[in-house]
Amino acid sequence: MKLLLLLITLSLTLFADSINYEKDLESAKQKAIQLDKKLMIMYSTPSCPECNYMKKKVLKDKEIVSFINDNFVSVIMDIKKDEKILPYKFIGIPTFYFSNASSMKLLAKKIGGTREKQFLQIVKNVK
Repeated sequence: MKLLLLLITLSLTLFADSINYEKDLESAKQKAIQLDKKLMIMYSTPSCPECNYMKKKVLKDKEIVSFINDNFVSVIMDIKKDEKILPYKFIGIPTFYFSNASSMKLLAKKIGGTREKQFLQIVKNVK
């Protein structure tokens, strides 16, 4: 069953043009544990210009999409809507947290927006 799920996931990521975001943190954690992947959590709000830049430009880059889908399970958390369940404190948005899903041990974080090349290097370093 795990092999079948892995094959389906891999085939979907080969043709993906966007990051496969989970609907909430708990489902992201469970999927990351099941697939033995790290977690990428983005804190944002719909009104944040840098967050929207990251979502519309950087996180649409084909190389970034492919790398993240292959190595991470991702979720976007709205700092206002999800305020009571945010797993980490923050000082600004967007903030990206990279963690181990089972322990939620923080591996790295990136505060603020950045260009494609720099973001790809960040996620590769976390991997």
